[in-house]
Amino acid sequence: MSGRRIAIAVALSLGVTWRVEAQDSLRAPTRKRTLAEDLQLFSQVLNQLRVNHPDSLDSHELLMSAIAAMVQAADPHSYVIPAARLDTAKMRLMREGSLYPVPVSFSFVSGAPLVVSVDAGSRAVSQDILPGDELVAASGRPIAAESPDELSLALSGPKGSTVALTLRRRRFDGSVVRLERQVRRERTDEASAVPVATLLDAQTGYVRVTTFASDKVADDLHAALERLERAGMQRLLLDLRGNGGGLVKEAKQIAGEFLPRGAIVYTASGRKAEVTDTGRVQRSFWRSERRYPIVILVDEGTASASELVAGALQDHDRALIIGRPTFGKSLLMQTLPLTDGSFIALVIGQLRTPCGRLIQRAYHGIARRDYYRDAGMLADTATGPTCRTVGGRIVRGGGGIIPDVVLPERNGSPGWLDQLGERALILTWSGGYVDRAGTGLTTLDALAAAKALAPSALADFRSYAKGQGIDIPADPSADATLERALLRMVAFAKFGDAGYYRLSALTDPTITRAIEAFGQASSILEPRKP
Repeated sequence: MSGRRIAIAVALSLGVTWRVEAQDSLRAPTRKRTLAEDLQLFSQVLNQLRVNHPDSLDSHELLMSAIAAMVQAADPHSYVIPAARLDTAKMRLMREGSLYPVPVSFSFVSGAPLVVSVDAGSRAVSQDILPGDELVAASGRPIAAESPDELSLALSGPKGSTVALTLRRRRFDGSVVRLERQVRRERTDEASAVPVATLLDAQTGYVRVTTFASDKVADDLHAALERLERAGMQRLLLDLRGNGGGLVKEAKQIAGEFLPRGAIVYTASGRKAEVTDTGRVQRSFWRSERRYPIVILVDEGTASASELVAGALQDHDRALIIGRPTFGKSLLMQTLPLTDGSFIALVIGQLRTPCGRLIQRAYHGIARRDYYRDAGMLADTATGPTCRTVGGRIVRGGGGIIPDVVLPERNGSPGWLDQLGERALILTWSGGYVDRAGTGLTTLDALAAAKALAPSALADFRSYAKGQGIDIPADPSADATLERALLRMVAFAKFGDAGYYRLSALTDPTITRAIEAFGQASSILEPRKP
């Protein structure tokens, strides 16, 4: 660029700056702009782009981008699916049940689809797909979808078929790795959301609930509790970690397992009167023998309807909550059709716990990536509003459910363990081990009682990993970590979901810590005893 042209560009730039500054200095005290003024400004900007921009711009694309940005500015969960991007034929096949989804849930953060969870009961559970992994391609093609529903439709296909997902993962040490996973399309809504219900010792029952998305969750939990009670359970550890929620009506029914009929589970409010509601227990199984102590395990993956259950039992002093602060999402959403065939998934209300706590975290003035990244941070509730439980305990709101016993943040897993998972070495070895062990792995009960593999197993796996270029440290801590990982995957390979979750429970240090908290759970229950 010549000196004269540079001077013109600089002069034009300075001229614009000077004019703005001059106008600012003469401007009267600011007042709130009217909607008509803002719409006029929008029209002017669109017109200036169409008249003066040197590129050939598509007005429709500009307007759709503006609409998407407007919805995203409202909150981090609402979104629009434009009609132009909807595959109506595929939508029809999905509704008819002819297409099957990929059993992985995604959320869009700054335009990038990030893994939120993997459906319990799916084969993908064993494939080392972790929350926070970014989906960058499917079957070698870049991701064109811009919302979770649109992506789910795009990834769907015939039952049992597979799709190659390319994922980008940022490791704990800051390094980045690309992973390829062949994921089978399958539905898990018919699988039980209660994959394990067992006695950890003579008196402690353990139940894992993985989702509230099925209308059978409350029934499955009820049946599990009855089995454990017949087996002599005197106290319950209810594990809601990683439970991303689902149906609000299931939250009410599950609360009915432990609260009397008519007890408040949540309150709902919104701009429209029909959104306002008080959710109460309608079907109650509460009786004298079900007043045993309850400890509920939660973490940053506990969200939505599962937060309602944890919050309700905490407010009613029916359970002690232990773990990490929950995600902090408790909103009512509705999908609404638009005149051109597009759809908007819109937040229409908020939910509160019985004592009035708002579970939803603040999202205005926060970058969307930070909103998702900071889930489970205690800072969100350090100055949040408080209310009292029925027994007078103070609890805080505005940032998820804060546990009564807050556990330390988990440290990142060792680098060697990350590499084993990323390369699926534990999974591939476990299949061979189960085949070689044959009748040695007789029953899940026997493996659970032993809580250990054959003495030669660790040495065999170390040799296998070394042959793949991964050296595992030879020390007691590494041995314990490795055996826990191998046990879970061998149990999964041999006994499926039930094996995976049961061995996970028996070898999880967090569950050991939760069992130690039953004294506190009993103490908050004492005032409620007749």
